[in-house]
Amino acid sequence: MGYSILPAIPVTGLYMVTYLLYRTGFIGRALHVNLWNLVILLAFIISGIGGFVLMLLTEAGVKFYLNPQLLYWHVEAGIALIPLTVFHFHCYRGSLRRIVGVGK
Repeated sequence: MGYSILPAIPVTGLYMVTYLLYRTGFIGRALHVNLWNLVILLAFIISGIGGFVLMLLTEAGVKFYLNPQLLYWHVEAGIALIPLTVFHFHCYRGSLRRIVGVGK
């Protein structure tokens, strides 16, 4: 359990730093949000493509020396996506409320 949160710790710390920079006026909201949209995209690409390649290799019965490393990075990126998703909801909470219908 303890090791499963390790990828989330630096992501959370970096988010807090950029959020603090945004709240104190050192960077704009657009930069803060766009930066984290980029991080989400990169984590999704690593996790999504890695998982897809692993599935193809497994289905084809291919034993490749990179399978363990690919699985490792697939899982790490997937775990990092958890706090990233929460941060994304935080950045877009107004839009999320309108979409879900909360507060009407």
